[in-house]
Amino acid sequence: MKKLFTLTIMLITVAVNAQYYNQLSNPVVDVAIFKGSDALGPDNAITVPSGYFLTFGHVQEAWDWIDTESGFTADIEASTALPSGYKFYTYSQSGHIVVYVHEYASSGSTFSYTEAELDNSVKLFPNPTTSEVALNSEKTYEIEVFDILGNKVMELVGNSINMEHLSNATYIVNALDVESRESLSYKVIKK
Repeated sequence: MKKLFTLTIMLITVAVNAQYYNQLSNPVVDVAIFKGSDALGPDNAITVPSGYFLTFGHVQEAWDWIDTESGFTADIEASTALPSGYKFYTYSQSGHIVVYVHEYASSGSTFSYTEAELDNSVKLFPNPTTSEVALNSEKTYEIEVFDILGNKVMELVGNSINMEHLSNATYIVNALDVESRESLSYKVIKK
């Protein structure tokens, strides 16, 4: 999932900042041409090396990429960018593909990447807040808000809380997922 998120961010960055790869802030450090026989089928797929991402030039015949963690696959197009760890392959021996290799961070680069562990836990944001806070989840929660002395000051159902009417203080927010019955607890500072 984190690599799919990373790929999405990379694709958005490429789409927003460059129509042509020579406009990427990360210069091409290597170019390779692969024949279909070099990467015939998923079992012979070529893996994007660690510390690099790939963009693609000429694509002859159909080539696909795969996220090895999720198993998600898609077609490679001239606008595709793949992060390290992803693989690409074809089912056509007669096709070929031009691959541009970029480093994640290069000197003078404005675009960089660090392999960060993405936390998929449900967060309450913004914190501190001046008015409303929300859970980064589409689920519905039974929410209780307590002051620091343990007095219940609010009770509601949803995934956002309007704290605008509360005094500036620290509060404890308990959220219970209506479906899974998972209990979450947060400390929120109201400014």
